[in-house]
Amino acid sequence: MWKVMIADDEMYMLEALEKLINWQSMDCKIVYKARNGEELLEQIRNEVPDIVITDIKMPLVSGLEVAKFVYEQMLPTKVIILSAYANFDFAQEAIQYDVCGYVVKTSAIESLPDMIRKAIGKLSGPVVMEKEEEKYSEDVFGKLQKYIKDHYADKLTLSNIAEEIHANGSYLSRLYKAKTGQNLFDAINKMKLEKAKQYLAEGRRISEVAALVGFEDVSYFSRVFKKYENCSPRDYEKK
Repeated sequence: MWKVMIADDEMYMLEALEKLINWQSMDCKIVYKARNGEELLEQIRNEVPDIVITDIKMPLVSGLEVAKFVYEQMLPTKVIILSAYANFDFAQEAIQYDVCGYVVKTSAIESLPDMIRKAIGKLSGPVVMEKEEEKYSEDVFGKLQKYIKDHYADKLTLSNIAEEIHANGSYLSRLYKAKTGQNLFDAINKMKLEKAKQYLAEGRRISEVAALVGFEDVSYFSRVFKKYENCSPRDYEKK
């Protein structure tokens, strides 16, 4: 199991990182949490971790100073830097210390898992990295399929799907296209319309059917229906 240390002077961020990321799925374990860079450095000296995730600005010792220490001591540890905002100068400085990645806090919960897998890949070598990525993509794809099957009738957006699955939205779109050859929302709309056709066959009103499959606007429902079925809901009723 990969040993991970995290450091941030904001307690809520430490708790979010610990609780909102599925560490076990990546075969990782948080072995230490620090509120400042000095505590983190002391612990690194005592027990060299596999991965360090540290805020760039902290009391006493900064995240960049931690990265510099790891680099100069030639430790096998992979360092991931967190920042409250994107900063090109900080990113450039981090590169010289061979940091594994630079993540903006506002997207940390979404972006960090991919960065952690990148770190694991560097620690393990390319073959293991490829296997980890394949395992992750299969896991995410399974969750995505189940979620849209259970929630296709809801008013779905890419951002709320991503939030529920704890994955990056653009990654989900690319993954679904790669696995199925279909656009994610084309697939969701087709699920909606298959159910809509069942409701129409039962004699339900078009406005009722639209609401049941997640369309607030009946006109929009009719346009989508015609796009995929080559006929309007009214014409389908007549059939």
